[in-house]
Amino acid sequence: MNVAIDFSSGFLAMHHYFDKLLFLLLILPLYGQAETQNTQLLDTPLLDTPLKDALKIQQQTSQAASQSQQVIDKLSDQTKQLLQEYQNSTRYLQSLKVFNDNLQQTINNQQDSVDSLQQQIDSIQQTSIEITPLMLRMIDSLQQFIDIDLPFLGPLRQQRVDQLNQLMTSPDVTTSEKFRKILEAYQIESDYGRNIETYKASLLDQNQQKRTLQFLRIGRIALVYQTLDGKETGHWNSQNKSWQILDNSYRYSVSQGIKMAKKQASVGLIRLPIATAEAIQ
Repeated sequence: MNVAIDFSSGFLAMHHYFDKLLFLLLILPLYGQAETQNTQLLDTPLLDTPLKDALKIQQQTSQAASQSQQVIDKLSDQTKQLLQEYQNSTRYLQSLKVFNDNLQQTINNQQDSVDSLQQQIDSIQQTSIEITPLMLRMIDSLQQFIDIDLPFLGPLRQQRVDQLNQLMTSPDVTTSEKFRKILEAYQIESDYGRNIETYKASLLDQNQQKRTLQFLRIGRIALVYQTLDGKETGHWNSQNKSWQILDNSYRYSVSQGIKMAKKQASVGLIRLPIATAEAIQ
């Protein structure tokens, strides 16, 4: 049997298909330019259903890629922001560590100072316990010294000792202030032995009559007096612990000594009755 095959219709169909494909290849580069053009392309009647489906898939792929790129860009920006925040946090953490280390060193030094001060306070409390008996003995010694010393400024010196005794029982005065006052009293008594002084004071005479006299003290070596009219001159006799009247030969010297003490005359030599150490003993 002879079978005749008609190839003309097949070639025509293939030729028609290749024409459409060529048309598609020509317009595909223009597909990515705009979405509206793609839509128009899909509506082109020249395209059959398979090509339309392919173009639709291509369009959807492009849209998905664009959306993915937007997500990637957004994630990239967020990543950069997080990286910047991390770097800032790292620098802040390093600075904070340096600050904390320095602060800890300061706290350690302050604690050392507190410990040292506490030791000093404990030492001061112990010293206060030990120094109180010493201060009481110093006041007693000062009282005894005034009792056996020349009888000058008796009420003032006794008042100073009485104030020290009252000070020792005062709860409002610190131990350091008490000790300072005692040393101040000792300093005043010490200065008496290195200066000259004249002052007025009362003294009982032989008839137990109170008289106001002008006294002259030369350190602790001489204590003399003169009546205000200058007619009588006397001195303290350290041997028998009493006042004695001097003869008139001392009248001028004592008068000059009083003027020197008042800075009314130039300093010079004066004649006074001075007891020797052997005589006093």
